[in-house]
Amino acid sequence: MKEQEISPRIYEEMNREFEEEGTMVRIEVPTQEKIDKWLAWKCPDMHERKVPPTDMVAEMWKKHREEQ
Repeated sequence: MKEQEISPRIYEEMNREFEEEGTMVRIEVPTQEKIDKWLAWKCPDMHERKVPPTDMVAEMWKKHREEQ
């Protein structure tokens, strides 16, 4: 399946479908510039860990052994 380019026209089509289906939802139609800016945006710390990883299974075993 070919990837479709995102454009304001797609948002307009979605709103028409919502109207036809009777859905009470409407989407604000952005400009192409806003769409391009959103697609190009990259969060600099998107993959940065905020919490140190923990081995939950090891912690459960440790607690289990302490109870024994």
